[in-house]
Amino acid sequence: MGDLSSAVALLPLVAAGAGVGFLVGLTGVGGGSLMTPLLISSFGISPQVAVGTDLLYASITKTAGSWRHHLSDHVDWPIVFRLATGSLPAAALLLAAIAFSTSILRYSGAGSGWASSLHFP
Repeated sequence: MGDLSSAVALLPLVAAGAGVGFLVGLTGVGGGSLMTPLLISSFGISPQVAVGTDLLYASITKTAGSWRHHLSDHVDWPIVFRLATGSLPAAALLLAAIAFSTSILRYSGAGSGWASSLHFP
């Protein structure tokens, strides 16, 4: 029989995923508000990696769920387009503002404020 230590090491993460999935299904609360703090506090994953990991996982599961709702004709596309008309430009502006403010802080040597806590490559 092979070495099972790597499989056993994955069990806590699998259990955490199952628990969060159960709670999301039961309550409707977003998984990011549950999984990201769990990854940070219980598994010692850095906040940046926890957020990125959770966002990637959420984008995959939301894409599959969205497609399924589309196939079942449960999507009101005019509302989706109206929401996107406001949210996509707002998100782009916020990302640009964050990038601009962190570049100013990086080049000015300033190290205080919320933007200095962000870490971009």
